Amino acid sequence: MVAGSKKEDSPDLKAMMTLSEVSNCLSLSAACVCRIAGELKAIRVAGRWRFRMSDVEQWLLKARPADELPIEPVEDLGSHVRLVPHLEEANVFLDVPESEAPALIRNAIHRARLDLTESPERAARERIYASVMEWEASCGSVFHPDVAFPHPREPEKCPLGSDRIVVVRSRQPVEFREVHGYRPRIVLLLLVRTVSLQLHWEARLSHLLYRRAFVERVLSARSARELWEIFDLPVPEATASAGR
Repeated sequence: MVAGSKKEDSPDLKAMMTLSEVSNCLSLSAACVCRIAGELKAIRVAGRWRFRMSDVEQWLLKARPADELPIEPVEDLGSHVRLVPHLEEANVFLDVPESEAPALIRNAIHRARLDLTESPERAARERIYASVMEWEASCGSVFHPDVAFPHPREPEKCPLGSDRIVVVRSRQPVEFREVHGYRPRIVLLLLVRTVSLQLHWEARLSHLLYRRAFVERVLSARSARELWEIFDLPVPEATASAGR
């Protein structure tokens, strides 16, 4: 039967899952779920991803070849990743005035201390900005009311010589045009060269967000140094059962 011919009260249409629900169900970062949305037969409804529960269950049962995108378990990865080696005080910007995501992201990329592999410098930074905004347009990076994780759509094609995290705290909520109305003040630009590292970073940030009063500490930091130190935390032993 053609999907469009189903009645609105069809059980299949009722058994739908949101991006957040699928992320929790599969123990994957939201970004990873977006990347495999095609495999999960996701559909867009008013700009939001929706997944049939039956499709997610079938995906879980399917044998996965070795060359397919690997599952990224947030719990395990987030317990062992350190972010501070990729973050420096010079790339922490506090209380910036921008309240629109494009302007904030562009200004942060142009102000940040980056190791660029192409010249002229301004054009290289614009290429990075364009890649980040392509991801924002296709999937978005706001999966928490107070924090966004923008990153390049195709990291491998960005003119970056090293991986960097750029931290931006805005004076006021930033408009991302996010479907749930989230307007975060904390924007963590994940300027990576590989999707794998991006997913590792997102997993670690998930731990910080939900287990260490991370948001409150970032919002109250009085200096770039103080905010940088929030990331300089000891990596805990694996805590697969913690918080469950």
